[in-house]
Amino acid sequence: MLALWATPRTVSTAFERMMIERDDHLVLDEPWSRAYYFGPDRRSDRYPLTFPESTYAAVESGVLAAGSTSPVFVKDMAYHAAPGITDEALASMTHTFLIRDPLAALSSLHRRWPDFTYDEAGYGAQRDLFDRVVSVTGQVPAVVDSDALVADPGRVVAAWCERVGLGHRPDSLGWSSGMRPEWQLWRDWYENAAASTGFVAPAGRPDLADPPARVRSLLDACEPAVAPLRRIALTCPTHPIAIPFCER
Repeated sequence: MLALWATPRTVSTAFERMMIERDDHLVLDEPWSRAYYFGPDRRSDRYPLTFPESTYAAVESGVLAAGSTSPVFVKDMAYHAAPGITDEALASMTHTFLIRDPLAALSSLHRRWPDFTYDEAGYGAQRDLFDRVVSVTGQVPAVVDSDALVADPGRVVAAWCERVGLGHRPDSLGWSSGMRPEWQLWRDWYENAAASTGFVAPAGRPDLADPPARVRSLLDACEPAVAPLRRIALTCPTHPIAIPFCER
């Protein structure tokens, strides 16, 4: 089972769309969000209890059951899963962490949720989950920088496929636009992905020269969490793909 752990606004849904286009994995879109926001174990009061059956245990059981019958690719926000995912589940997965510069990601998130919390920014939970994966598996998982992915998707995806043991499928880098059935729960967040036909920078990017106060207040907390992951990302936009680790 392949797992992609992201923070919000990191083109993670485009990454997922690429995997849908490959058509060789069952693709699960943010199953742990049901537990985090909508189930009886929910960690946020942003939404009402909507799925009383979606406990953390039930979500994990469903994901693992799917993985027992077919190859699975699951994409989720690290902060959704981190409170409840077990070490046993983590040990059964091949992990990738998708990162983005916090200033850009938080500025984009602020446009959607001006009241987003530190937990919803996702960087602390992503780093904690990364450290857990290293501890549980004894391996350093793949890290992909979304800026590098958008800048040169062919080379970055080829490097990622090699790292996680997949055959590279260049044809999967393009797709037909349209909303996907996998995206119904969070469809309001997926307009850009639904309109896309490949990896492109998000439309209408916010002005990063003067970020909102909410963004500025959280940058100092988020940057230290992502900095070590940035240093081991598969690629950087200014470095050749042959260099597996790079500094930024």
